[in-house]
Amino acid sequence: MRRADPIPAGIADAQSPAAAEHASELTAQSYLIGPATPDDAPAMLDLQRRAFAEEGRRSRTQDIPPLTEQLDAVSGHIRTQAALVARDRGAIIGTIRGIVENRVCTVRALVVDPACQGRGVGSALLDALERKLTDVTRFDLTTNTLMEANVPFYERRGYEVVELTRHSARITLAQMSKIVHASAQEPRN
Repeated sequence: MRRADPIPAGIADAQSPAAAEHASELTAQSYLIGPATPDDAPAMLDLQRRAFAEEGRRSRTQDIPPLTEQLDAVSGHIRTQAALVARDRGAIIGTIRGIVENRVCTVRALVVDPACQGRGVGSALLDALERKLTDVTRFDLTTNTLMEANVPFYERRGYEVVELTRHSARITLAQMSKIVHASAQEPRN
């Protein structure tokens, strides 16, 4: 019996038979990335609120979009846009959503469980989103510079700061973009 080719750690579709067969072979990165389902929305929103709690504390406000977003918005993105989750033994440990309009994707809420940060989950989610959206020519996002690691994280992945906006006395937002050429992206089967 011929075995299927191994699935790269962190980029497998959790729904595929090959992912189930090889899940036990994943070593350094034991999580799988796949599409979010409508049933995932409450867990995604809960994780988002837990992950952004530190940003709210540092900003001295809970009135930031990741903390005020409602369940119907997350559910809507799952139904109509690109929404991915990273799962470790069935538990959601990371999420990302991409809102596409006119071949531009706005990266929305790249979230990693604080207990799982440093395992490559955020990088793998961002890479998976970029590979999934082959017709996109630019990825945009906004991040809070108060979280010192955010801008360098995205810069290491090819994003550039295109504008800084003073949102309040404590919050400066970095608008970042990454230009991609749809023809240069790998075709998806």
